[in-house]
Amino acid sequence: MTDPMTPNHDQPVEGSPSKSYTDPDAGNLGGSTGASDADSSASAKATDVLESIREAVEDFAEKATPVVRQFSAKAAEVVATAADKAAPLAHKAGEVTADASGKLAVKSRSWAAEVRESLSDNGSTTTNDKTEPPTPV
Repeated sequence: MTDPMTPNHDQPVEGSPSKSYTDPDAGNLGGSTGASDADSSASAKATDVLESIREAVEDFAEKATPVVRQFSAKAAEVVATAADKAAPLAHKAGEVTADASGKLAVKSRSWAAEVRESLSDNGSTTTNDKTEPPTPV
């Protein structure tokens, strides 16, 4: 007496023991080793993961665009405020630089005139290494 719940282990549980089911044929070239099935399964899984990542990045970019624009607008406002505050200082620095440059030009001309005068007093037209340097500004 055989109980259907406990099969006889001498016989396969399902299928026929015939080799015709496991040998390769025109419809099943090379047989089913499971390797190509695993490769295609892994490839499909990788494709699904990459597609999910692509969708997540696109979603993130779509949601982040307004925030980036707001941040950029705020940064532009800060730069404009800094430029407004720096403009008078730049003008003042320019005026001071112009004054200093003018004073330097006057002193340089007077020193050059003194050097030429001392050269002509010596009766020499060559450069003299013993001339005094200009006075500091």
